[in-house]
Amino acid sequence: MGGGDKSPLSIAGDARGVLCLHGITGTPFEIRPLAEALGGKGCTVIAPQLAGHCGTLADLAESTWRDWLQSADQAFDDLCSRVGGGPVAICGFSMGGLLALRLARMYPERVSALAVMSTPLRLRRFQVLGIRALARLPLDFRAHPTLCVPKWNGSDISDDDMRYENPGLRAFPIAALTQLLDLMDTVRTDLPSIRTPAMVVHGRQDHTVPMEDSLELTGCLGSDVIERLWLDKSFHMVCLDVERAAAIDGVTRFLARHAGWPG
Repeated sequence: MGGGDKSPLSIAGDARGVLCLHGITGTPFEIRPLAEALGGKGCTVIAPQLAGHCGTLADLAESTWRDWLQSADQAFDDLCSRVGGGPVAICGFSMGGLLALRLARMYPERVSALAVMSTPLRLRRFQVLGIRALARLPLDFRAHPTLCVPKWNGSDISDDDMRYENPGLRAFPIAALTQLLDLMDTVRTDLPSIRTPAMVVHGRQDHTVPMEDSLELTGCLGSDVIERLWLDKSFHMVCLDVERAAAIDGVTRFLARHAGWPG
């Protein structure tokens, strides 16, 4: 792990609430630049540590996608309370984007806008087939967290300094990957029913999530307002990579236009 700050983030502000959710194997460090930028503009921001994350491979392997969702849901409720019960925006990176979409489906009247970044809907076919084949083996992968898929080149980010600092796990437990596939299956069925204004961000050089996933996402969402931001130089971690300023600016401008915030 790198030495970056993986602690949860909570910024007190006005009635403009934003929930920021990190990805699988990750920490709030992945979303911190965006969260801090929104906080700097006066928003009330929460970026929680999702269940099973920010610890060990065993911690993540023992958790389920419903645990991840429950922790995001709790942070969502906390944020809504802090801003007086009004609707809030959600920004989700990678798996956090799936959770953001699920929350928007669950609470359509309480989510004002979405920004989903590098969000996996299917992964590549050979990856899905491999994970599902492993999951059929007579093993309890939760009890064997060292059975994992390593990140041979570290985090998928072209910025060397950010890759070095990123404190996320350096491998994907098989148990967690099977949970991710189940979450993707659930969210794909949600998409036509999600009417929330949405911005979809993806790096064209992403080696983790295919660009086709974001194209499918924009084609399947039920929202009348969908904006796209494709970043030419960015790898997977768009909030940390070389075009992070463009990603942050695009998301903040979108929320200002579509989250129903005053003035």
